[in-house]
Amino acid sequence: MIAVRTRRAALAVASLLVGQAAQAGILDSPPPRFGTVDGQVVFRMGPVHYQPGWTDTVVTCTNVDDVQASVVLEIFDEEDHLVGNSPEATLPAPGGSVTYVTSADARRSDWVVVEALAPIDHGKARVSATTSKLSCFAYHQIRVEDGSVREQPLELIKRVSAP
Repeated sequence: MIAVRTRRAALAVASLLVGQAAQAGILDSPPPRFGTVDGQVVFRMGPVHYQPGWTDTVVTCTNVDDVQASVVLEIFDEEDHLVGNSPEATLPAPGGSVTYVTSADARRSDWVVVEALAPIDHGKARVSATTSKLSCFAYHQIRVEDGSVREQPLELIKRVSAP
């Protein structure tokens, strides 16, 4: 009887190992590399919303370090799959800043658009950089049927991963 249970347990473990590999998400995927330098996760945020023509998420980060910084924004969907990331921005020190937005609908001339995103209801995002010395804020930009635009603040959680 014990041998049968042991075989069943071994088969269950083997089927888990042979099954589809788990995809790393916002909490456990490694931060991007910046050339030869390992990045670090500096901020996480959610929920991220993107509804083409109606709702965008806007994230602005400023370098407060004494050295130049490289920064990217990564967007994850409701199932925690990476669905988009921004081009790398290089921020001079101190005071260089970048603003990322989820579509060209909300873009101003100097904002960086995260390209080719599908609609996202309750996604997540994270800011990764070569320094933890960033000051960031985020909000949802919501276009209303009457043509007005509302802004709703988005909470950012400071989270610095080990380089």
